[in-house]
Amino acid sequence: MGRRILVVGGLAAGPSAASKAARTNPDAEVVLFEQGDAVSYGVCEIPYHISGEVKAEDLAPFTPEILRATRRIDARVLHRVEEIQPHRRTIRVRNLAGGTTLEEKFDRLVLATGSRPRRLGMAGEEARNVFRLKALDEGIALRKFVAQEHPRTAVIIGGGYIGMEMADALKSLGLDVTVLHNAVLPMKGLERETRECVREELEKNGVRFVSMAQTGGFVRGGDAKITHVLTSDGSFEAGIVVVAIGVEPNADLARGAGIRTGASGGILTDRRQQTSVDNIYAAGDCCEVKSLVTGRQVYIPLATIASKAGWTAGENAAGGSAVFLGAIRAIAVRVFGLEVAQVGASEADAREAGFDPVSETITGWSRVAVMPGSERVTVRLIADRKTRRLLGANIWGREGAVLRANTLAVAIQQKATIADMQQWDLAYSPPFTPLWDPLLVAANAMHKKLGIP
Repeated sequence: MGRRILVVGGLAAGPSAASKAARTNPDAEVVLFEQGDAVSYGVCEIPYHISGEVKAEDLAPFTPEILRATRRIDARVLHRVEEIQPHRRTIRVRNLAGGTTLEEKFDRLVLATGSRPRRLGMAGEEARNVFRLKALDEGIALRKFVAQEHPRTAVIIGGGYIGMEMADALKSLGLDVTVLHNAVLPMKGLERETRECVREELEKNGVRFVSMAQTGGFVRGGDAKITHVLTSDGSFEAGIVVVAIGVEPNADLARGAGIRTGASGGILTDRRQQTSVDNIYAAGDCCEVKSLVTGRQVYIPLATIASKAGWTAGENAAGGSAVFLGAIRAIAVRVFGLEVAQVGASEADAREAGFDPVSETITGWSRVAVMPGSERVTVRLIADRKTRRLLGANIWGREGAVLRANTLAVAIQQKATIADMQQWDLAYSPPFTPLWDPLLVAANAMHKKLGIP
């Protein structure tokens, strides 16, 4: 059965949905609209382009021409969807290149409108040396600015994941970097000792971390650039400014169509990614998602979740019967020489959800201790006292943290207990992992902490 399936958004969820729809129903006409000039590019890779580790041409492996030729997707860039008329099954689209507006009919619609960066709401925020890193063109522009204008100083407003990656990237280019953060420690959501380790790594690498700093405004120079950032802790020179204070769901289009949204403002869907309006699906950073740990609706804007949810939305829009059960929140970041990962719930999340969380921390070796390259790796487990179920973990170290976190991510999804962990049969080879892997050591330590006989 041929269907006309329209997809709004061309970053992670949108192309996934369009590709899956075209494969599920070869007779379907699949059209994707993206208001930018590129599709399916890597936002997460942008800091590594800025540092010079990734080439600009490698950030967008798919072009509209490739999508048409290889996946039968009619991808239209520079097309902004401005209105949905659910009862007529039409959308209103503006061609940004030509300025014309047209109406497009659909049998099924997939919204993958993503997120937008939070703004400070201050005069000077649009200066040409102030950047956010939510789009490919901004990342390319930032690297070009550094290469052409040679700023000496950089101020990053925000101490989250993007702030950490940008501190690393800009420091590698030789800039004097200051991070302004509105909390005592960076990376909210991690456990305190993990956050302390991250701050130490920043300072060890010459990054000034200013805690409890409230940004009050900007000082403009005579060349349309910001020269200083004003805060509650004084003024900081800024040859370049990166605003990284988080994102919010871009769900205005959905709300305008009467589609239900949740507490975070994200679109609410069922397990099939169906919205509250018939024939309209949604996926990605514009949506809330069910936490597989707490069972609550949460906002987790990650490409991994967006892509999987997009697959589900696309298959179902094409007539399939896929489900997306939810996510646990699995995040990793590199901060200079440190690997940092979080999987599952934090202690605070667990307590708020009604668990009685218990945590335990151990430090072990990434390989057999005497092997060259072996590094210390720290594991902090969070478990429920009553059920002894693993709820979450933080892992950090200079080697072997992130891949171990992936092992714990699977365990959390499968509702493994600490006793289950103790029975894991893990590989042992001196160049790769010790006889007693840190995960097993952590499980045994948690077993004792829980008072299990």
